[in-house]
Amino acid sequence: MDDFTDIERSSSMDKTGYAVDRTVDIDIQSTEYQEYLSLSEHFTGEILQKLHRKIDWHVLPPLMVIYMMTYVDRSNVGNAKLFGAQADLGMNGTDWNIGLSLLFISFALFAPFSAAIANKYSTRIFLIVAFFGCGISIIAAGCVGNKAGWYAMRLVLGLAEAGVPGVSFYVLATWYSPGVYASRSSWFYLAATVSGAISGLLAYGIGQLDGHWGYRGWRWIYVLEGFISVMLCIFLAFTLQTNPATARKWLDERERRFIVLRSKFEYGSDKGGKSTVFDVKAYASAFKSPHFLIIAFGHFSFATGIYAFQFTLPTIIANMGYKAAAAQGLSAPPYVAAMFSVWICGYFSDRYKQRTAMVMIPSAIAIVGLIMCWTTAGHQNLVAVTYTGCMIACIGFYPLTPMYFTFYALNNAGASKRAAALGGSNFFGQAGGVLGSNIYLANQAPKYPVGFGISAGLLAFGNLIVPALYYIWVGRINASRAAMSEEEIRAKYTPQQLEAMGDRSPLYFYAR
Repeated sequence: MDDFTDIERSSSMDKTGYAVDRTVDIDIQSTEYQEYLSLSEHFTGEILQKLHRKIDWHVLPPLMVIYMMTYVDRSNVGNAKLFGAQADLGMNGTDWNIGLSLLFISFALFAPFSAAIANKYSTRIFLIVAFFGCGISIIAAGCVGNKAGWYAMRLVLGLAEAGVPGVSFYVLATWYSPGVYASRSSWFYLAATVSGAISGLLAYGIGQLDGHWGYRGWRWIYVLEGFISVMLCIFLAFTLQTNPATARKWLDERERRFIVLRSKFEYGSDKGGKSTVFDVKAYASAFKSPHFLIIAFGHFSFATGIYAFQFTLPTIIANMGYKAAAAQGLSAPPYVAAMFSVWICGYFSDRYKQRTAMVMIPSAIAIVGLIMCWTTAGHQNLVAVTYTGCMIACIGFYPLTPMYFTFYALNNAGASKRAAALGGSNFFGQAGGVLGSNIYLANQAPKYPVGFGISAGLLAFGNLIVPALYYIWVGRINASRAAMSEEEIRAKYTPQQLEAMGDRSPLYFYAR
């Protein structure tokens, strides 16, 4: 894996690239801070790259597997529909959309608290329990015999999945510096993109069992995919790494200490550091911050479109004239194409420190793809154009999630506030899922004017106009703070006051 070595080792150096905080938890002359500076002198160049490669191979893969499989569990509902789940459970189109929404409701309600629970107790145990819950609920969903049972399992699945994204992105922030966070979060989110392809391919293969032993194909899909999740969960219980302070075998003492101190001093002030003490005031402050709410609105805007599109993609392809099994297989290539865009956006985001651009450019691409689908769907002589539009939409949609989580992580100072932002963000993402579950109306197939129209409109406003205005506003804040010298600021405020301000401190510069 490539690495990006242009990392700031003094938390006061970068005023424009990404969020940094020159305010530290303790006095600048403290033994702990001096230890961090000494370690920073050692971890440079090839030594730093070697350390990051260790983290890449030991931390990222288990997190990616968990996220990939929970995403498969969530997104296979579209595949289940094609193999008869709706008819077998006696549901009409409205009933089905309600079932889709229920997952997002339980997900959204629990997500803001999940990061707090994980931060207070154990991120590792939290993720293992959540993953196991996803697998069991999916198996149970494959065995239900009526609408009520289906609804109940959708609620349970949403509850189990609620903390996985936010807690995972929070874990990444404890291992990686701001300078490489976007690339690593993008690599992590590749798991979601891969899951789209895997979900379609698994459904295509498992769906061939349709009718075997008297069970419909959708039941086989759910039970077997759930079983895979449970088996992987048991294996990952022994390999998952979430806390650098407790990593023993593959990190030496100097490496471990550097990672812990880097996370503390490069990401902003937090009295608790990386302790398990939960700071309620710092946690609650995130939900009043415009740097959370503005980013969350953009998150909601694209989440509406991506979830709606994800759930409907197999049906859109089936409407082109393909049978259910073929539609499952053809739903995979758009996600494969999206994998490359996710990686490219993560690379350029860290390489050039242009976070807003890596939101606006993919959003514009997704809008083009949606418009292509909108104007050509239902025309049998334009099937190739419609399918190309599906691929372009995926290419644009999928880089947005890691880019928004990068914004959450870099523009909210302190571990408690960052945990709140990363966990609470899922409320808005899942709220978008609730809306997205109900905009591709069955009676409007195959053109879906409401679905394509709402998705494109929200993308244009929430991911083009709003980010552009946010970029200008944050630039003015950073400029006004840059006009003040550090000596002038420290003469005006005490260290305790600066620490209490968090990212509102005049020593803090926001990501753009």
